[in-house]
Amino acid sequence: MIIKKVAASVFAAILIIISTAPAASASSGINYLALGDSLAAGQTPNREIGASYTDLIALALGQSGSLENFSKQFAIPGYTTGQVLEQLKKKEVQKAVKQADLMTISAGANDLLRIVKNDSVRGILTYDAIPAAYSLNKVRENYVLLFEQLNQLNPNADIYAMGYYFPYPHVHDQHKPSVNEQLQILNQIIQQEAERAGATFVPVADSFGTSAKQLIPNPKDVHPSSSGYLEMANSFLAVYRPGGMKIPASALDQLPPPVSFSKLRELQPQTSSENETEAEIEADETEEGQENTAEPEEVSQSSQQAPLRACSKQEVLAMN
Repeated sequence: MIIKKVAASVFAAILIIISTAPAASASSGINYLALGDSLAAGQTPNREIGASYTDLIALALGQSGSLENFSKQFAIPGYTTGQVLEQLKKKEVQKAVKQADLMTISAGANDLLRIVKNDSVRGILTYDAIPAAYSLNKVRENYVLLFEQLNQLNPNADIYAMGYYFPYPHVHDQHKPSVNEQLQILNQIIQQEAERAGATFVPVADSFGTSAKQLIPNPKDVHPSSSGYLEMANSFLAVYRPGGMKIPASALDQLPPPVSFSKLRELQPQTSSENETEAEIEADETEEGQENTAEPEEVSQSSQQAPLRACSKQEVLAMN
């Protein structure tokens, strides 16, 4: 599919960077597999696919001489935890999981953020609290199954579950706490289920805070800039090898340029043998970060406008 081809071309350019940098020797190379949503794929704030935190992790591992292979071909913009779980039924995905030594997962934000409406013009966030609680509970259920299946397919792989940052730094401050609390609950769920399954959680929220306009520059989009992806990659490396390697900001100047969604559509063949859908090329505008707005008269009475009381972890668990 087109996403896979773009992912391969991006990493091919990364490999050139790695090959021109001094590398330490390693006794055995790491096979690194990235799974998940648009953050794993490398979606930019401008509807493009480029270098993700996953590419930057691969770059760091390559420069240290410990990387043998890297793939993010199964990281698809718009994917929820349920879709990542469904993806594990495919033989090619199972094969990649079985061959991996290291896996990172970004999944869960699309389950929650599709409920959040971002009015970037007025700087307002609204969401329905009850559907949000159900979505968070579903994330927990899916992560339990996801880790079970990954461990069954490959009990020896090191699995790292990535946390999420607050993606709305441009809204008014009084509209941040409620949605941010929901995201904190999401991160708690991912961390708890990762640790129960013997995986490792990678926190990234503190690296961004709630006012990271430089890292999330587009008020209408939740995806980070290359500097934001660098923060995520270094957050991973801080957990993966504490006190060890850190990717310098200068590495961003060497990254290949991203490819726009419009270009991806041009590259897509008229008939795809893999039945690639538009959702696999680009994220839906009401999911995966594009502005999800509603005029005041279209917001239902059950919709709540931040600031409001967020659902607690106990309330989420009570949905079982």
